[in-house]
This record gives sequence, structure tokens and C-alpha cells, in this order.
Amino acid sequence: MSVSPAENFDEQPVILCVTSSRSKRVQMARLMGGHGTLLMFPDLESVRKVLFSETEVTTPAIPGAEVVALGRLVVDPDRQQVSWAGMALPLTRIEREMLAALASPPLRVWTYGQLYGRAWGADYLDDASAVRSAVKRLRAKLRNASATVMVESMRGVGFSLVDTGGEASAAVGDGGVALVR
Repeated sequence: MSVSPAENFDEQPVILCVTSSRSKRVQMARLMGGHGTLLMFPDLESVRKVLFSETEVTTPAIPGAEVVALGRLVVDPDRQQVSWAGMALPLTRIEREMLAALASPPLRVWTYGQLYGRAWGADYLDDASAVRSAVKRLRAKLRNASATVMVESMRGVGFSLVDTGGEASAAVGDGGVALVR
């Protein structure tokens, strides 16, 4: 992409760049080289916020958000709490949302796009690095808590949650998932 000097335009161009990749945003800024106005956003939700003057961006409501128990893992979306064997896990909002999605019945493989939409509440821009990074942090925190649930990769597709504890999953019923009301 080449950019002509601004004096060749009646007005300076306005370029909109939407990508979650910091390096791509830096690359676009270098290409523009100070010619024109460059608006950069990490996701489409941020663009909507600016364009439609929303004063507050809210996380979309999760239909049927109920407390989910998988073995000794308990995810309470309403209270924004996750615990393993009764001990609270120090998860970020993104990690909590991811784990809530992964633990929700029926247990299944969540694609990168589905996890991104659920955790970030924005449209997925085909940049899996943010999802992989959050999953890596989530795995480390589950490991530190000696949890028997783990996030399993499905190469090129996404992630799923598995309970490796055996007896814990048999105690809560079919598939190892129980809804608590």
C-alpha cells in the first residue's frame, strides 16, 4: 500500500483500521507516515462505541446463565466467581468468561470465534493469538490450583474443557456436568 502526500488530496484521507494485532496497527501507522487521519481500533465493539456514542459498553447478556459445576469446579456467572474445591480462583474477567463458556453444558469444542465472542463480547477478527494467550493463562491458573479439569486444544478448531479426575465427574452425573439452581 502506498500513501500519497496529503497536499495531493482536497482533504486529508481518513483511514479506519480494525485489528486486535498491535503489530498490524503499528505497521499501518508507519505506512500512513503522518499523511491523513488514522483511526485504530482493537475490535468492532470499540468502533461501534465511537460511532454510535455509546456511553457504556455492556457485555451481552448470557442466556440461561446458571451456576455450573464440573467435578469440584464451580462457575457462578452472576457473582463473577470461579472456585476449585471451595477455593476462589483469581481469574480475570476474560478468563472467567472463557471458563464459563467451556464449562457450560453440554461440554463441547468451542471455536476460536465463539470463545472470543463470549469472552470479549466483540466480533472475532480471525486473530487467534488473543484467545491462545488467554487460554495459556487460564491453564496456568488451573494447574496452580491443582485442578483436575484442563483446557484441551483441538488444533485449528478451538478448545474444550475436560475433567481428568474420574471419580469427580461420575459423582455429578452424565458427562460430568451439573447445573445448580
